[in-house]
This record gives sequence, C-alpha cells and structure tokens, in this order.
Amino acid sequence: MIISVQQLAVLLLIVGRILGVFIQAPLFNSRSIPFLAKTALAVWIAIIIWMVTPVSPFFATNFFVFLTALVFEVALGFVIGFICNLIFVAIQSAGEIIDLQMGLSVASALDPVFGAVISIVGRLSFFTALIIFLAVNGHHLVLSGFHQSFISLPAGQMANFASGNFVQQTIDLGSLLWLTAIKLSAPIVLLIFISDFTFGIVSRVAPQVNVFMLGFQVKPMLGLFGLMVCMPFIVRYIDKLIEIMAQQLVVLSQVLK
Repeated sequence: MIISVQQLAVLLLIVGRILGVFIQAPLFNSRSIPFLAKTALAVWIAIIIWMVTPVSPFFATNFFVFLTALVFEVALGFVIGFICNLIFVAIQSAGEIIDLQMGLSVASALDPVFGAVISIVGRLSFFTALIIFLAVNGHHLVLSGFHQSFISLPAGQMANFASGNFVQQTIDLGSLLWLTAIKLSAPIVLLIFISDFTFGIVSRVAPQVNVFMLGFQVKPMLGLFGLMVCMPFIVRYIDKLIEIMAQQLVVLSQVLK
C-alpha cells in the first residue's frame, strides 16, 4: 500500500486533534497512565479514524497552511476535552464548597495524580464521579463525540471559534458549571447552616459552652451524614450530567462549522 503525502497529512491532523482531547478529557488526561501508553492509544485511535476520513489535499500543498490547520486541530481537540472535563470540575467544586462549610478545607493536600491541591470531600466527589463515568461508559461517549467531530468538521477544515453560537455555548457551559456546583452542595450547606444557627442559639442560652470547638467536632460528622443520605440522588444527577456532556459535544460540532 502506497501512502501519499495528503494521506499522511490527514493522519497528522487526526493525531493533533486527539492529542488535544487527551490534554483535557477526563481519565485520558490522568498522570497515573504512562505517557507511552497514552501515546500508543492516541496513535491507534487516529489510525482507526484515518481509515474512514476523506482526504482533503488543499492544505497539504502549503506547509504554513498545514501548520495552521494542525494548530486548529489541537485547539478543537482541547475544546472537546474541556467540555468533557467540565462536569468533573463542577463536581469537584461542589466538594470544595462542602469542605469549606465542614471546616475540612485546611486538610487539603497535593494530589500527585492530577498535580493540584484537592480537599478531602473534593477528592471523594471527583473519584465518585469518575467511577460513575466509567460505569456508564462515559469514555466511550468521549470517543464517540471525537469521531462525530470529523463528520461535521473533517480534518483540515478550520473551526470557527469566533462564531456567536460557540461563544453562547461557552457562556451556557460556564453557568452550568456553577449551577451544578451549587445544586450538589446545597443540601449539605443547608444542613450545616442549620447546625450553625442552632449553635448560635446555644451560645446565647449557655454562654459557657464553647460552641466553636463543638462545631469542629459536629460539622464533619454532620456533613458526612448528609453526603450518605444524598448519595443516591447525587449518583442520578451525575448520570444526567454525563448525558448533557454527550449532547454538548454534538452541539459543539454543529456550532463550529
């Protein structure tokens, strides 16, 4: 089989797009996966998609046009991965809010897997979301969205990042992030607020009681109890968020045409 310059250029563009996905997409961007393993997986997926991707020879005749197309491919893959990772950022933000109310924000530690400082409940909520993500085959949805992007935007076609629809989608996703974080953390925050209100009444009735030290003992247990009660509802909501993620990937391919 003879591979032409145009076909090789298409393969490089596909590799560039999938590398952009691997920078941001959940699970694929984990530092616990060896670099060589991720590189081999990216090349293997690129070769599979290469077999069904049409050849567009116009960008291969000029090196600078090809280089620009490669940069746009990496940027498009980064945007796809960012949309997939957005729900995990929202869920981890909800855990950070809960930690702040429980008084466990001081127990933050560096997570070497992700290279970031994560609190206890933030880490718990993130890995809970990751388990659900794998259980419902969310990684298959990421790869499906990646393949769908080549139907709407073939390799070498410039994505229109300046379109008004793309800007509006980005704003909507940002609002969805904060709305998700508030919704997931609201029951625990409300529960701890009621405990703070109760401690305030106790401090008025019995000033000799050290409600500050008592709150350090009660709030973590109260927060964990609230998490246990709300966990079934949180699991259903995360499952719904993964479906929204898949829908947003399809919308992205349409607005960037």
